[in-house]
Amino acid sequence: MMTELDERYLTVLNIVVENFINYKEAVGSRILIKRYNLPFSAATMRNIMSDLEESGYLKHSYISSGKIPTEIGYKVYVQYLLENKKESVKPKLKRIDRINLSTIGDFVADISNILSNSCGLISMVSLPNIFKLKLKDMSLIKIGSNKLLCAVIAEPYIVETKIIGSTKDYSQSELNDIAQFLKENYIGWELEKIQEDLQNSLSRSRKECDLIFKKLKEKSKDLYFSGVQNLLKEKEFYEDYEQLNKILDVIEKRKYVSEIVDLILKNDEKILIGHDIPNEKLKGMSLIAQPYYLDNVKLGFVSVLGPMNLDYENVIYTLDFLSKKIEKLLKQGR
Repeated sequence: MMTELDERYLTVLNIVVENFINYKEAVGSRILIKRYNLPFSAATMRNIMSDLEESGYLKHSYISSGKIPTEIGYKVYVQYLLENKKESVKPKLKRIDRINLSTIGDFVADISNILSNSCGLISMVSLPNIFKLKLKDMSLIKIGSNKLLCAVIAEPYIVETKIIGSTKDYSQSELNDIAQFLKENYIGWELEKIQEDLQNSLSRSRKECDLIFKKLKEKSKDLYFSGVQNLLKEKEFYEDYEQLNKILDVIEKRKYVSEIVDLILKNDEKILIGHDIPNEKLKGMSLIAQPYYLDNVKLGFVSVLGPMNLDYENVIYTLDFLSKKIEKLLKQGR
């Protein structure tokens, strides 16, 4: 297998990939030469494409005489794309500029919808991880037997409300005391640091706070999905119901998807293609993710899941745009 492609081979590979992304069809050398105005003869083009196939970058299409990219071919294309960023690519997402940070939950849901519509793929956007932020205020409200509403305000003015169950049926007076204890001792602390401090204490009041924090953390993993119906527009999926059902099964189990995205971002990877995704049911897909930060702390991510012949250029720069917009809003909320 070629370890490095010369300029002609790289040009042809990129054109085959872009053609398949744009037209969703495999075509022969003559059409590619005419469509992309290439300075090659048909014979030269065929020889280059044959060499690329022999080396594992292209393969024969099942429904035509043309060639389509392999996983390796897509990876080379994406690497080239990342190394030669086109500054002219500017996502048309003006609606986002009108959204305020005070509605962060609605904002994230809206981001997910805009992203799926813009890219025509499945979008996944996570709320900011409130446990990475500093406590500003907190309320605990009894709403039923062994059930309470926890409202946390964290810097920069992010409000998170969760209904959590407890092993003890607290009175409202007891919940007021717990909330007051937390505010008196931990205002300005990162919630993650608060939980660590509570876990290391033998105090009864701190133990009760710790139990509530554990329940809150279990509930603080919101992930917004949009555009699942976009899979039905992709021929390889609506003609293969078995594969489509496998993908939908993974998506329904949000925990699995969140774990995959968290894993690739933890390893500083942003693009997984085919078998690189650590889930056998998604081997025919590509997953692209972009984290967003506040003060160099990773709070969440924006990402898309789609077929391998997705529009990588559009997706990569759209995700970059959205992550920067979220970061800007988080800073403005201070």
